[in-house]
Amino acid sequence: MKNQLSLLAASLILGLSIITGCMIISKERTEGSGQAAEAQTTENKLLLTLQETAALLGISEDQVMNIMKAENSLLSNDGPFGGTKIPYIKVDDQFLFTKSGLLEWVQAATSGKRVYSGTKMLK
Repeated sequence: MKNQLSLLAASLILGLSIITGCMIISKERTEGSGQAAEAQTTENKLLLTLQETAALLGISEDQVMNIMKAENSLLSNDGPFGGTKIPYIKVDDQFLFTKSGLLEWVQAATSGKRVYSGTKMLK
């Protein structure tokens, strides 16, 4: 009788563990597919938002804004800016970027060894 009770308890614990594990895996798969769908949607878009741009570049939204301010400051203070500026358009209050333009800008900024500090471009 005691062995049967122990066997029943062990079976119950094993069954609950399997069910819990399946639920966890199912939840992770659902979340993972949502992220993949979001990445695919971003890949097919012509224009990226500030948030998507920051994620693409691997920096914060504030850092993207500071780069834009630094380059615009150089343009307004020193006249023509000889380098490639971070490409954006502004629609109402939203900044939008093209992925291809951003990739070109990254190439130009890295080959020029630019240094940004806050809202200033040092080099």
